[in-house]
Amino acid sequence: MMRMRQQCQEMLVGKNIWDSSVNLGYLFTLKEGNMSVTVTKEFTFDCAHMLSNHEGLCANVHGHTYKLQVGLVAINTNQEEGHPEEGMLIDFKELKKLVKQNIVDEYDHAFIHWTGGSSQEIAVANVIKEQDMRIVEVPFRTTCENMAKDFFQKLSVLFWGAGVELCYIRLWETPTSFTEVYA
Repeated sequence: MMRMRQQCQEMLVGKNIWDSSVNLGYLFTLKEGNMSVTVTKEFTFDCAHMLSNHEGLCANVHGHTYKLQVGLVAINTNQEEGHPEEGMLIDFKELKKLVKQNIVDEYDHAFIHWTGGSSQEIAVANVIKEQDMRIVEVPFRTTCENMAKDFFQKLSVLFWGAGVELCYIRLWETPTSFTEVYA
């Protein structure tokens, strides 16, 4: 947690950020002088995958309840007093909509298929397609690390010009195991 805060704060050095505090009821970080604020929204979704050529149980089709945390930092909050969004990095409703449309709705209750996977994975994917079931095809092995990097890339472009920047993604594969990707 401390490393994440430090990295997010370092991103803001020399950038124009606000100097007033509003407790948004979510994770936020502060530093002396100019204040940096990080907001985090959390999502969950369920999906299945398999790790082709893995030498363990994960070579089998199995599923996870993933927990995705998306952290944003302010890069430009030139809001005038009385502005409807004064004191907000982003409306949490808008953040929820963007993440659901671009990640959660696509992946929830789907089989994630690596198109370069083993013949067994391709066979499983073909059965799922033939049965007209939910499938997401990706060009990478479906590890938590690769999925988190892909989610980061997909989401980061959505915030260009919005006054916020994607600071980090934390993707939990199990209640005790997660991957973090930072800007």
